Amino acid sequence: MSGAASKGGLLPAPAPLPLRMAREALALLRRLVDLVLLLLLAAMVLLVLAQVIFRYGFNHSIAGADEAATFAQIWMVLLGAGYAMRQRLHVSIELVIERLLERLARLLLVPVAGLCLWFLWVVLQGGLLLMQVGAWQTSPALQLPMNIPYAMLPVGAAYFALEAALAFGAAILGREKVATGGGVRVD
Repeated sequence: MSGAASKGGLLPAPAPLPLRMAREALALLRRLVDLVLLLLLAAMVLLVLAQVIFRYGFNHSIAGADEAATFAQIWMVLLGAGYAMRQRLHVSIELVIERLLERLARLLLVPVAGLCLWFLWVVLQGGLLLMQVGAWQTSPALQLPMNIPYAMLPVGAAYFALEAALAFGAAILGREKVATGGGVRVD
């Protein structure tokens, strides 16, 4: 059926190819972030558990286990900030927004989004500078170049900025409610 009716209405036109590709790339990126977060959590738990068992069970310490667990935790927290934005888990103060007319509330979100994205841009730039310094340093136990753990600052800030831009954009453009009890969700 061309222009097939669906429950009394016309089916929406398929999304243009670039939009479909962007949605698929975003879905792939989100699955990758989810997988990396799970792997980091598993690594952190296993490293700490092994360290405790070896230290108290065998009176032997695993060199670098605590440092690797710390790096995994840092990566998990910084990457998890973008995940939390996607899931509407960040704390938000909506007292003022909820009392405004919807159009005015959406207008107020523009500078709020701008300030958030500016802050994440500063974090990204600072992370890149820190990576340059870290290239000359090594971690004490693992002897890793410190630009590897420091890389999470720009990576985490970029992913957080992407999720924040999507969330704020959806609210500003009217695709999501402005005040939804803990942020906005794009899915």
